[in-house]
Amino acid sequence: MGDVTTSKYVRKPLYVEAVQVTNENFADVLKWANGDLGVVNAGQGQEIIPVPEGPIDTSKHYIRVRVNNPQSPRQTRASVGDWILYTDRGYKIYTDKAFNDNFDLAAESVTEQP
Repeated sequence: MGDVTTSKYVRKPLYVEAVQVTNENFADVLKWANGDLGVVNAGQGQEIIPVPEGPIDTSKHYIRVRVNNPQSPRQTRASVGDWILYTDRGYKIYTDKAFNDNFDLAAESVTEQP
């Protein structure tokens, strides 16, 4: 398993550990966030599946994260380009636009996560 590198951001005055989901770090972020692997457009079928041994097709899957008080199912699903944040209250998901509108890179920014 590779390491996940997060950057520290601040949201007046909330400090969070955050990582943007990419094709390259998808599997590592899935593990870091203790997430489940979801299937995009699963319809009536099973939405969550076991993590495969091989590569994950990020165009067909998302990371389902256990979020406190989500307002919609979308707030529990991170796809490539989204940000997963961790605070003392748990995980939260932001789209890239929402993240950049609300957070600035903190002075002490990079933290290696095992």
